[in-house]
Amino acid sequence: MGKIGFLLQFFSFLAGLSAIFFLVSNLLNKKDSNKKYAEYSIILQACLTTMASIVLVVALAKSDFTIEYVAQYTDRSLPFIYKISAFWAGQAGSLLFWGWLVSLAGTIEVFRIKNKDDYKTAVLLMVSVTTTFFLILTNFLTNPFNTLDFVVPDGNGMNPLLQNPGMLYHPPTLYLGFVGLTIPFAHAFAALVSKNLGPNWVKDVRSWTIISWVFLTIGIVLGGQWAYVELGWGGYWAWDPVENASLLPWITATGFLHSAIIYEKRDKLKLWTFLLAWISFELCILGTFITRSGIIDSVHSFGKSSLGIFFVIFIIATSVAFFYYIWKNKARVDESSEINLVSKEGLFYFSNWIFFGLMFVILFGTTMPIFTQIFANKFTVGIPYYNMVSTPFFMVMLILSGIAPLMPYGQSNLKELVKISLPSFIFAVVCTIGMYFMGYKKIVPLLLFMFTFFSFFTILIQIVKGIKKNGFGAIFKHRRFYGGLGTHLGVVIMAFAIIASSFYRYEIEKVVKPGESFNFGPYTLQVGDFKVVEKENYTSVMTPTKVLKGSNYIVTMIPERRFYNNNQEAFAEVGLYTQPVGDLYLILASYSMNEQVIGLQVVWEPFVVWIWIGCAVMVLSALHGVFGRKSE
Repeated sequence: MGKIGFLLQFFSFLAGLSAIFFLVSNLLNKKDSNKKYAEYSIILQACLTTMASIVLVVALAKSDFTIEYVAQYTDRSLPFIYKISAFWAGQAGSLLFWGWLVSLAGTIEVFRIKNKDDYKTAVLLMVSVTTTFFLILTNFLTNPFNTLDFVVPDGNGMNPLLQNPGMLYHPPTLYLGFVGLTIPFAHAFAALVSKNLGPNWVKDVRSWTIISWVFLTIGIVLGGQWAYVELGWGGYWAWDPVENASLLPWITATGFLHSAIIYEKRDKLKLWTFLLAWISFELCILGTFITRSGIIDSVHSFGKSSLGIFFVIFIIATSVAFFYYIWKNKARVDESSEINLVSKEGLFYFSNWIFFGLMFVILFGTTMPIFTQIFANKFTVGIPYYNMVSTPFFMVMLILSGIAPLMPYGQSNLKELVKISLPSFIFAVVCTIGMYFMGYKKIVPLLLFMFTFFSFFTILIQIVKGIKKNGFGAIFKHRRFYGGLGTHLGVVIMAFAIIASSFYRYEIEKVVKPGESFNFGPYTLQVGDFKVVEKENYTSVMTPTKVLKGSNYIVTMIPERRFYNNNQEAFAEVGLYTQPVGDLYLILASYSMNEQVIGLQVVWEPFVVWIWIGCAVMVLSALHGVFGRKSE
């Protein structure tokens, strides 16, 4: 199977080279036959890459240990669904997955783009170059179909931390987000090459961008949820370099979506829109570089690798090509008139700087270890740095998310804006005072809470006013407007939960014997005896713990320590009790059956569930704005 998979992968690479040759030829001599052959090559490449991917998945499912990749990331006792997910668990497989997804995106564009000029050719060229780049890596540098010249009775198995349902949905959704952002960049490049700098290209990629942004949002948040339930530390975000690598293109893609609105409606922010499309794509490649080069230590990375230099070369090459055409069109992408800051377009212009600034300070902290290695400096960047530098940006973004829907295009009336905002401001102050008397008394989070309440009520007023004026059907008639409002509402809900859980989390550690009880806030925890459970690929030691509030039984939480086959290390599986006001989080930190001692860590995470709810509101609202009847 390994030879078949490699041949399919290799011929896919050749099909990519063929597509690039015919597309470049078409740009130079305008022959329709060249474009036709290029499109056939792109479709062929997608078919071959799909078949190669199927071969790898079948090999993983059948435990074909003649293939090194299968032996490295699976074993016979691994549950079937995790065998399949091993496709993207390792470096070589995940790169093939990347290339396969881009090839499918390219095929979609072959049929979707209707015009026949240089614009379509340039779009397909950039997508083909990207696909072929990943196939170069998998063919010549890290081949997922490499076969072994000796017999392996069983595989090494999958990292126990990856044996979680999160493995099934977190990496694929992130990859779909990364790959999707290739398309806006390709269209931006094509607009410059063909000199079609009107608003059509941003309209054409709006759905692509929103759907990619949705997948990236889902991937980031579900990755946080995975870390929350799997790592046994009571948190969901640690500013890890690979976590940051997924957040960076999300920030700039969000900026691109906002900037594209002004490009489309007011013919302004052209240069910003092009630059944000470019940097979002390059940050996706940079994130892949960070994950796979091993140059920055991370719990998520694949370890040391020689691939890093190839990602750097690709980033430089695509950036040089892009900026060459920016330079050729410099007179046409300059702003035709000054931006009035007291208007919707002015607010979006300001927000672009906020998105860029936030991206820059996170990127600086993320890449700092590279420079400390080069200059042998001991300076390190940790969680306090990120919290300190990002908080001001998030504060401004919270305010803007509430004010932006109120601002008209063109000149705005500040007095009218203040008048409209006054009810929201009063609501924010009242709610903040309420939070204070509920026990949330820290100054910084109270200030942040006030911003979230202001934005929440402002957005809610806009939605209610619109429905009252135009009827409930307006939500479906004007999908784009209400989809945007709903997305902002989800952001505010999520922000509230992040603030609360970041500043008001508390925990205790207890060493008890089976049968003993202890108090934690309003709860009493009754610790049960040890329970040992044998599963197909691991053994679990559990301590069922009853939770009572007063004399009322609430729930039984079952924290575990799991010992996986071929791995002597113990891995925590937390007990979790979720409520609207917060999560009770229980970790079996240590134990001794001989001495009958249990070490428990108990954590209270306020309002965490609203992070996941806020994400759902964001995603559903964004999709509402894309699908169905076209909005105004």
